[in-house]
Amino acid sequence: MKGWLIPLYFLLFSLFFSSNSCALPLPSCPHGQSAALTQFNNSFSVDCSLLPMQVHMTKKTISWKEGTNCCLWDGVKCDTETGNVIALDLSFSCLVGPLHSNSTLFLLPHLRNLNLAGNHFNMSPIASQFGQLTSLIHLNISESGFRGKIPLAISQLSKLLSLDLSENHDLIFEGHVFENVVKNLTQLRHLHLSYINMSSVAPTSFINMSSFITTLILEENGLQGKFPEDVFHFPYLQKFNLFEIDNQLELKFPKTNWSGPLKSLLVSAYLQELPDSIGNLRSLEILELLNGNFKGPIPASLGNLTQLEHLYLSSNNFAGPIPYSIFNLTQVQFLDLSGNKLVGSLPSKVSGLSQLSILRLDHNFLSGRVPSWLFSLPSLVELMLNSNKLNGTFELDKLSEISKLEQLSLSDNALSSFTSASNANYSLPNLVSLELSSCNISEFPNFVRNLEVHVIEADMFLKLKGLEVLDLSHNIPLFVRNNSEVDLVLPLFVELSLSSCNITELSNFLTTQESLNFLDLSNNNIQGQVTEQENNWGSNLVDLDLSKNLLTALEYYPWKSIEILDLGSNLLEGPLVTPPPSTMVFLISNNRLNGEIPSSICDPARSDYLLILDLSYNNLSGAISKCLGLRHLAGLNLQGNSFHGNVLDFCVERNSVLESLNLNKNDFDGSLPKSLANCSGLEVLNLGNKKINDTYPYWLGDLPGLKVLVLRSNYFHGQIAHSANKSHFSNLQILDLSHNMFSGFLPTTYFTNFKGMMNLANVDMAYMGGPSQYYTDSIVLTMKGEEIVLERILTIFAAIDMSSNRFEGTIPETVGNLISLIVLNFSHNHLTGHIPSSLGNLAALESLDLSCNRLVGEIPSQLTGLNFLEVLNLSDNHLVGLIPQGKQFNTFLNDSYVGNTGLCGFPVSKSCGRSDPPPAIYDEREVDSAFGLNGKFVMMGYGCGLVFGFSAGYIMMTIRKPKWLVGMIQRAGNRVLRRFKKNR
Repeated sequence: MKGWLIPLYFLLFSLFFSSNSCALPLPSCPHGQSAALTQFNNSFSVDCSLLPMQVHMTKKTISWKEGTNCCLWDGVKCDTETGNVIALDLSFSCLVGPLHSNSTLFLLPHLRNLNLAGNHFNMSPIASQFGQLTSLIHLNISESGFRGKIPLAISQLSKLLSLDLSENHDLIFEGHVFENVVKNLTQLRHLHLSYINMSSVAPTSFINMSSFITTLILEENGLQGKFPEDVFHFPYLQKFNLFEIDNQLELKFPKTNWSGPLKSLLVSAYLQELPDSIGNLRSLEILELLNGNFKGPIPASLGNLTQLEHLYLSSNNFAGPIPYSIFNLTQVQFLDLSGNKLVGSLPSKVSGLSQLSILRLDHNFLSGRVPSWLFSLPSLVELMLNSNKLNGTFELDKLSEISKLEQLSLSDNALSSFTSASNANYSLPNLVSLELSSCNISEFPNFVRNLEVHVIEADMFLKLKGLEVLDLSHNIPLFVRNNSEVDLVLPLFVELSLSSCNITELSNFLTTQESLNFLDLSNNNIQGQVTEQENNWGSNLVDLDLSKNLLTALEYYPWKSIEILDLGSNLLEGPLVTPPPSTMVFLISNNRLNGEIPSSICDPARSDYLLILDLSYNNLSGAISKCLGLRHLAGLNLQGNSFHGNVLDFCVERNSVLESLNLNKNDFDGSLPKSLANCSGLEVLNLGNKKINDTYPYWLGDLPGLKVLVLRSNYFHGQIAHSANKSHFSNLQILDLSHNMFSGFLPTTYFTNFKGMMNLANVDMAYMGGPSQYYTDSIVLTMKGEEIVLERILTIFAAIDMSSNRFEGTIPETVGNLISLIVLNFSHNHLTGHIPSSLGNLAALESLDLSCNRLVGEIPSQLTGLNFLEVLNLSDNHLVGLIPQGKQFNTFLNDSYVGNTGLCGFPVSKSCGRSDPPPAIYDEREVDSAFGLNGKFVMMGYGCGLVFGFSAGYIMMTIRKPKWLVGMIQRAGNRVLRRFKKNR
């Protein structure tokens, strides 16, 4: 037989065999198993509305017909010989209802594959009867609403190759159960355990896993302790995911002998070093190491990973230059090194990156020019270089007409100019987003710049016909004007940001922007009133920021579809005009509005829309309409007006969404409405500076999320009764009861309850309060008799101010447990006894004021260990003895101790009768360097605490100017977090 005929015979034989096998009758499903499936199906309802809409749902069981062959049913697979049901795939089938232990599902003993993922089993426990399905090799019950403890019976499924219990957020994997599972499931290849509670599992248990493990996915399990390094040496491991945001898990990569078939490594946990051995994983295709606190340089050995397609090393502390070897990777498609401390310049030429689609190098310290090769990469779609120190000229000539680039961000750099030949061909037809904010650009090409007044002609964008997002904010004084001859060919912007460009009038070219969705003209010099021409800014305008301008009049709102409208900090006068019904966020604070709140703001047409209303610091007056208390507001700020009457009944309905309520500085009187106890989502409650006459509202302690409670400067009176409920005010971080008439002893039990003031080490630094990015809360605290305004409140900030009341008795030792406190003020009371030495435990404390009391005894030497104490006031007490010496104590002057005739030693003039020790040398540079601040900024905070110094920079943070100060504040805040972690 000729050799070429052999493959033909095999082909004909295969076709014959397959055609005959297809003709064989399908096996019949055993009656008992068919009945079991039918009864199982009847125990649930089918309702896709309770499941995530983004997931593709299929109502598989709708096709199941009793009396028909179940082997033909959707999701059912039978053995081709016996007809036994061996596989059941009902994933995302809209099944709703409990899965009971007597379910007929467990009457299918031949099941090998079972997939119930993505259904809604009504928080059922996982039945131990799953252990009866001993033939299972694949079990997936993820995202199905199971809760409770995982049964030990799961360990009986010894044939399992894959097990997925992930995203059942109320499931608990106990330590001893997990140990049995990994011990008995010796064939396991794939294990998915993300988003279940494994806090009681010892990480060392993972050493005993099956040696065949190929996939191990662990995300947000609450694991604590040290994860075993040996797991990375498992011979078949190809995919490893481990994310723990709270950083309670410590992880180390092997430094030697690290090799193997690993293809995907995704880790977000506490890691400090990325060893050179990472370069030995030659099969690696995905490497993602986020928020790991990595330090030191990026290993050059990453250049050995020639199969690498995705490289994410963002949000770490990598330092030094980017290894040149990374730029030679030929397969990499996504490269993200953002949010590190990388320095140096980018290379002038590269030999790799031909497949690169996304490059993110933003938020580093890269310098030098923007190299031209970036714009000739054939596959590059997104380029993020913002927030670096790149300088020099950006040459438009280098932009390729055939470039696929869609997003380009050069914001927050030091680029000096944009240059181009007048006939340059830089059309960039695919460019959609261009961000050039805060670049200090002083020179644009001659076709876009008028030398006399720094004019950007609107036709500079003519060649960027696909441009939809443009950000030129925070640059040199610019004046945007339109050339009427090119109106019809301008790009139709979707987002346009021209904040802080010294614009003096609303430009005509905006009238052609029918697609405009987001417009930021804040912090300019736009004057006068809003006219009818703004009505042509586009019917799609949803988000408009005109804050911090010089607008004087606004008789109506021409933007009919607006959802977010910020008119704060202008010169608007007259009555308040109700915003359009579509408005969800309405900010009009710091103006000159007068009169009452119009009743139309409660129009039923807007009842489901308005979420945030900020009318603070105007001249508004009158009583507040009851309808405001009935609306589903998430944030309401009326402070700094002249409203009067009783405080409204807020949260009459228990499903209230109210998160922030600020009524500070008005003329409200009467008592507090008990309906506030229904505000279950309330985080910030500011009722200061009014005429409220009431006793301490202990019932507010039932609010589970309350973080800020301000009752200062009212007529609250009486004693603060002790609370037996240990959860009362457990999340409170700021308590201000100052300037009232409280009496009796300090509430010792409450100081025990204040868990929110005990450990803020794991809290992400952000701004507190406000249910959206558009609004944050502010408070006023008293120090040394002066009111200090915190325009924004850091989430790591904790304070107690109970000054200017009639409290008596001693300061409880339990106050020393509140180790995250930054401000403590008990001044101007009738307190007696000694200063507790436990106050020396308040390692984060920056301000301590115990003045104007009747305290006796010596100043505890433990207070000298408060290394961050910037403000101390112990004046007007009966303290005696030698003033203790220490680094911070040597910085305090006589006014910190005045009125204590029994004190002696430095800095008071009274000698202790013997040779006083000289004060330790005070090195101002040491104090400065503790927070990375220079002398000027420290003095801005000195005398009112460093965090108060930070707050003075909060307004600068909002406008991102000046950059050196913004960065300084952010770095200082990170040091505060590290300080908490060190001393917790």
